Amino acid sequence: MSGAPDLLVAPFHWLEYLGLLGAIGSMVVRRLGQNQPRVVWARPRMEIALGAAFLGGLGLIAVDRSMPWPIFIRVAAEGIALVACLRGIPYVAPFAVLAAVTLPLTGHAARVEPAAGAEFADALHVLSAGMWAGGILALASLNPPGGWGGPEARVLLDRFSPVALIAFGVTALTGVLRATEQLAAISDLWSTPYGVVLALKALGVGVMVVLSAMAWRRRLPVERTEAALAALVVGATAILASFPLQA
Repeated sequence: MSGAPDLLVAPFHWLEYLGLLGAIGSMVVRRLGQNQPRVVWARPRMEIALGAAFLGGLGLIAVDRSMPWPIFIRVAAEGIALVACLRGIPYVAPFAVLAAVTLPLTGHAARVEPAAGAEFADALHVLSAGMWAGGILALASLNPPGGWGGPEARVLLDRFSPVALIAFGVTALTGVLRATEQLAAISDLWSTPYGVVLALKALGVGVMVVLSAMAWRRRLPVERTEAALAALVVGATAILASFPLQA
């Protein structure tokens, strides 16, 4: 991967990614809250996440007229999901997921030969990251009665932990697969701009894993710290997406 990132489009990538991951994570948290016994306050505000994704997508279209045509399908899906959420129409999930899985169609995965395998791995990466990192973002937006050390909060966290563990495993595996397609050698991690950003992203993910382990073992309320790190990791992902597509 050569060239420099387009820092004009990076903020819009960040906003869209953060919104889509947050929306997927919100759906996961809401579903977990509906299990018995119900956790009635486990209802993250999906409209905020979907609004961010929609604005980010519109921004990309506005500043980069060379974006591949699938972006219009993605942004339309984000807009429909947002309207459905605001109006209480029960079709938010299909359109939010559609937007997420079409992300690879406009990214570096679309330039890999053959593209289908890379796009499929990237779609899995996005969905699993939404369930894991997006779930952390969604949890951080909640204010449980009695704080995160309270009994209901612990119930919700205990339900989320196995989901997050599996989702993280898929995210890590697909991330490694995608990295091997973009890097020519391991030395690219410190000798190329793309590799350096990727290494910093991996470092951020590693710190998140350590925090999650500490929170699970010691019952520490670090959800907002994890969410802040997740936002930084998504920022690194946005910069990676802003590198020029290879012909």
